[in-house]
Amino acid sequence: MTRERRTSRRYQIVDSNHGKGGFGKVSKERDLFLERFVAVKTIHMTEDKEEREAFEQEARTLARLCHPNIPAIYDVLFAEQSMRIVFEFIGGLPLRDLIENDSLPYVREVCRWFEQIASALEHAHGLGIIHRDVKPENIIITPDQSSAYLVDFGIAVNPETLDQAVESEYILGTEGYMSPEQQDGDAVDISTDLYSLGLTLYETLAGELPELDDYRPLSADSDAVPPALDELIQRCTKEDRRFRMRTAREFRQALRGAFRTDLPFSTLLTGSRLFELLVALEELTAEEFHCKPRGQKLLIFNRLRDLIRTNKVTLERPTAKLIANLVRLASLEPAVDFTPIVGAGFLWGFDKTFGKAVGNKMVRQALIDTCKTATAEAHGVLCERFLTFVDVYVLASKPLWYAHDLRHCVTALLANPHCSDAADELADVYDELNQRTRVR
Repeated sequence: MTRERRTSRRYQIVDSNHGKGGFGKVSKERDLFLERFVAVKTIHMTEDKEEREAFEQEARTLARLCHPNIPAIYDVLFAEQSMRIVFEFIGGLPLRDLIENDSLPYVREVCRWFEQIASALEHAHGLGIIHRDVKPENIIITPDQSSAYLVDFGIAVNPETLDQAVESEYILGTEGYMSPEQQDGDAVDISTDLYSLGLTLYETLAGELPELDDYRPLSADSDAVPPALDELIQRCTKEDRRFRMRTAREFRQALRGAFRTDLPFSTLLTGSRLFELLVALEELTAEEFHCKPRGQKLLIFNRLRDLIRTNKVTLERPTAKLIANLVRLASLEPAVDFTPIVGAGFLWGFDKTFGKAVGNKMVRQALIDTCKTATAEAHGVLCERFLTFVDVYVLASKPLWYAHDLRHCVTALLANPHCSDAADELADVYDELNQRTRVR
């Protein structure tokens, strides 16, 4: 009995075609002993001794990696003609799916993911490991979109295999993401991964790969994108690697420095780009915002109205971020100012289309959080807008998340200490939403 047969009962296949990677396919399986999901990469091997040794070396390379944004390797199982590598299972979606569904959040959250991926590469590079296949398919975003994981080191090289990789007759990588040296079959280095990372960052923000010979700046299409990101991408994608960004740490530092936070508030309102205003608003509390001069607050409210009227595709998610910020910050303002913001919040949070996606989770969460803590006047505005909204829209045709998040809103409104006049009507809506979610 082989080791594979002795241990196969431990793992139960949940999804045999969960993904592909390197030289094998990936399945989602359940570890029956430890009661957890794992990802299992199966590699079919010939009887060639050198090939088997190469795969064993790959497993040892993966085992050296220990980083919070790289799935851990748990075990390696050998059979006569195959090898199974058991990994930590990462729930979520490949970045490719988010790009194709047009469901990405705004630019600063994308930068947070890429800072994590650059950190993973920095760790690998410190061990002499070059990934060689950085692309949207190999970046997994967790369901809450808080973390990104770099996966599939199947064609990675390390100091022990670098010479073999150069002498190989095969060019390994993915067309469209390979650096010039990869395409030419030359030796790779750290800058090879950074080249692919820069291309992937551009595609994530633009929805398509850049034309490097005729580069169109992302910041030219949207003032929610810092020009520093264009500079970063162009530094990564130089054809001559001598002029490229040299380390993943430098990449991380450039991402962090792309967002200025040291400008006076008056300058942010008159001479800055949208991304700088968003960063500044993120750092304020409702009390701090309330203390700003009324003229400054009116400039921000008018900017939001102008963005909503413009309805430019490249500014949709930054606009949603501004709405989410103001739902949180303007709760201490007069009802005449807060009411249109809350109205926009319900429309953009639940019904606004973003490419193939509907609604914005960030806006919905801001509404839910504000419903819990709103003052008496703000609570009245939220109740009125909420009841108007659920009166107008037919819930039966909506997806489950729709009624689920509306239920969170009404629960927060009912739990708020200021809930009195509208309590009975809210309770009726709460009961209806409960029935709908249970039926669904």
